[in-house]
Amino acid sequence: MVNLVIVSHSARLGEGVRELAQQMLMGGSCKLAVAAGIDDPQNPIGTDPIKVMEAIESVADADHVLVMMDIGSALLSAETALDLLDPAIAAKVRLCAAPLVEGTLAATVSAAMGAGIDKVISDAMNALDAKREQLGLPSSFATNSPTTAFSVHDSEARSLSVVVKNRHGLHVRPASRLVATLSGFNADMLLEKNGKCVTPDSLNQIALLQIRCNDTLRLIAKGEQADEALAAFKRLAAENFGDSPEESEPGGLTRPLPDQLTGIAFCYAPVLPDIASITATSPQEEQQRLRAAIRLTLDDLSALTALAEEKYSADLAAIFSGHHTLLDDPELDDMASALILHQHYSAEAAWQNVLSDLREQYQHLDDAYLQARYIDIDDLLHRTLRHLSGIKAQMPLFTRPTVVITENIFPSTVLQLDPQFVKGIGLSAGSDLSHSALIAREMGIGWLCQQGESVRTLKTGETITLDIATRRILRPE
Repeated sequence: MVNLVIVSHSARLGEGVRELAQQMLMGGSCKLAVAAGIDDPQNPIGTDPIKVMEAIESVADADHVLVMMDIGSALLSAETALDLLDPAIAAKVRLCAAPLVEGTLAATVSAAMGAGIDKVISDAMNALDAKREQLGLPSSFATNSPTTAFSVHDSEARSLSVVVKNRHGLHVRPASRLVATLSGFNADMLLEKNGKCVTPDSLNQIALLQIRCNDTLRLIAKGEQADEALAAFKRLAAENFGDSPEESEPGGLTRPLPDQLTGIAFCYAPVLPDIASITATSPQEEQQRLRAAIRLTLDDLSALTALAEEKYSADLAAIFSGHHTLLDDPELDDMASALILHQHYSAEAAWQNVLSDLREQYQHLDDAYLQARYIDIDDLLHRTLRHLSGIKAQMPLFTRPTVVITENIFPSTVLQLDPQFVKGIGLSAGSDLSHSALIAREMGIGWLCQQGESVRTLKTGETITLDIATRRILRPE
């Protein structure tokens, strides 16, 4: 168990941070103490080592005490307090360099969930990443992995560097192959690019490293099977991480299509469930509901993988295999569980919050190919929400040439269309680089995206033509 001490120059700030952090708690799962300001009415701004010492002592009935500090002399006061403490208590104390407000909130959630001291510190240090991604700034990945007990400078660790030759870098499909390949080795591992490190068990974190063609990627490994892991990494890189060398722009094999595709318009609007933010049931029940829905979604993805391989190609199957790896990420479950346990979110609201944040991170990347993967996150989110609500996907069986018209369309929806009758897809939004576009082209279905308001004026039943050459949707004269 980890307890926290908040050290600030301002008593109001210290108490305010504690008030915010307590919103993350249920019961007494993590204790918070404050040592803020000094007892001088004329000059109340400052820090007092004795106050810090007493605050640490008040929450020392834990395995560790993490001290969160604001600026300047707060660190000096905390270091002085360590010298004043009984050595047995001082040995439990760790000082954290994370930002006071965001770091304390992240550390509180992590500690309340029972994480060890290293994980709590890591979560606090990475607390600004979501905000940085949303603002389009580089992520401040920690140089030490949150779940790996060694650093990039560990003398016992070994490493191997490769130059990534994949045309589109390590996007979802090759990244998922990397996760799957390295998961079988008994070793601690880190992936490093330009000094930023992540553990290779999280597809989302690997994708957010934005590993592009000709980037140097280093695997650092330590443990019983470190050499075997490095050798497998080298072999996988030599095989372009499973991507086909002849992969064509924008990312897959395509069938030749005529310049114009004509059909009856079908305006598609998927039905999505209403989401209640707060639940009246117990957090444990909501966790069970969410995990059951995720398991059903994983089963769906396994079936979609088999369908894609049977009817089309291994390349398309790899998309849904990648989705399976992306969804089966313990970090996503941990974040959703924290919202359910400590903020009483419903399973639906927690899952929407977590995956929407991930979607935003993809959309703010400066790599267009990775940006387009936001629709994959939406696909997983809405499929899981449908399992939670019991709403089934509704797409009719078409019996005559049809053009599906909608704002955007999920990869899994495209895969389940019948290209014998669905001749084209016209979108008001979407991307030519998305997996939905890749799948449509390989199936022989015409694709036009970014059509804006012209799509919204169309009506189900009217005859329309997708003019692929001019990138327009035409109505008969």
